[in-house]
Amino acid sequence: MADTIPQTPFALISGSAQWGLMFPDDVLEPGVSVRERGLVFETPWGPSENWQVIEVSGEGTPDGEPRRILNVFAHGWPIDSINHEAFRKVAWILREAGVKKILADSTSGSMNRMLKPGDFIIPWDVLDLSQTRYSLSGKMTAACQSVQLFCPQLAALLKETAEELWPQPHRVVGQDQQLVFAHNWGPRFGSRAEAHAYKVLGADAMNHSTGAEASLAREIGACYVAASFIVRWQDGIMDRPPEDSTALHESLRHPASRISLRTMIRAPLSEQCGCHKLRTLTPREDVRFAQNQRGFTCG
Repeated sequence: MADTIPQTPFALISGSAQWGLMFPDDVLEPGVSVRERGLVFETPWGPSENWQVIEVSGEGTPDGEPRRILNVFAHGWPIDSINHEAFRKVAWILREAGVKKILADSTSGSMNRMLKPGDFIIPWDVLDLSQTRYSLSGKMTAACQSVQLFCPQLAALLKETAEELWPQPHRVVGQDQQLVFAHNWGPRFGSRAEAHAYKVLGADAMNHSTGAEASLAREIGACYVAASFIVRWQDGIMDRPPEDSTALHESLRHPASRISLRTMIRAPLSEQCGCHKLRTLTPREDVRFAQNQRGFTCG
C-alpha cells in the first residue's frame, strides 16, 4: 500500500555523494532525526521507493522554527533495474508535496583539466541534449525559461556552507566560475569521444543526474541547486589510465553529506531569486487555436 505524500517546501535528493552511508544518521548533525523511513509513493508512472522524512529542530534554521525535509535515496533510481522514468516520478512527488527548494547531491567526472578529483563544485548551467525525454507535462503547454536553471540564492548558501566544511587541500568552486555540467544517462561513464565532444561544446564536468533534475525542477517551479564533487577524470581527458576513486569517495562522502543537509537546514523560503517566475503555462485554448490555424487538431 502506498504512503501519503507529506507536505513540505524542502527536499533533498540524495545521490552518489552519500553512497555507503546511513543518511542522515551517520552524519550526526545536531537536532536532526528521521520521522518516517522506507516510504513508497504512487505516481502516474508507477511507485517510487526509498523515501524518508527528515525532521529538523529550530536550531540552525533561518526562522528558528522546526522543519521537515523530504528525502529520496539515489535520485529515486530503482535498486534492481535501470529506469530513467525515476526522474519524472521524483519530480511529480515533489510537486505534489509542495516543494519549493531542492538540493541534489552527486559525484561527477571532470572534463576540465583545472578541475581535479576532490574539488567540490556547484554548476552554473547544464548541457543536456535530451532534456524533454522525461518531461513532466507531456505536452507543449509549459514554457520553462532556461536562463537560470540553478538557483543563485541556494548556490550562494551552498558555497558558503561548503567553504566551512569541505576539507583542505580540496577546493570549493562556486557559480562565479560558471561551470557547465553535461548530462549522460548512464549507467556507463561517458566514452572518450563523448567526453571530447562535450568538452568542445563547453562542458566542464559530467554526471548521470543533474541535467534531468534541473529541467524537471524548473517545470514544477521550484528552486534547484546541485552539490557535487569530482571523483575522476572523464576517460580520454588525461593521458593516463583511469584511477580507482573508491578511497577518495570514502574520505569525502561524510563532509559532502553534511554540506547538503546543513544547506537545506539553513535555506530560506525567500523568492528573491526569481526562480518561480521562470515557469509559465500556455493556456490549452491558445494551443488549440494555434494548431487549428495550421490545419491540425489537438490530441
